[in-house]
Amino acid sequence: MGDHDTQPIGQVLGNGFAIAPLPPGWTALEGVVLVKCLDVDGQPSWAFRHTNGINHEETIGALTVQLDLMRDEITELFRADGPEPD
Repeated sequence: MGDHDTQPIGQVLGNGFAIAPLPPGWTALEGVVLVKCLDVDGQPSWAFRHTNGINHEETIGALTVQLDLMRDEITELFRADGPEPD
């Protein structure tokens, strides 16, 4: 399926998927989705999709920032003195 063969996300993933809503007043523009799936042989695999309006540079930038934030969060869990207070 090419990028031009798009469908609504609920139709692709089904109604069983749910995510936290955006903050009040925010409007979704583009997105990337990483989904853990079972392939046709029943083996766990990953599928990556993105909306048509986001380019590769934006995707890489967004994923890099998210990875850095998550890495910092995980690193804090393993500090000897525990997480720093907010």
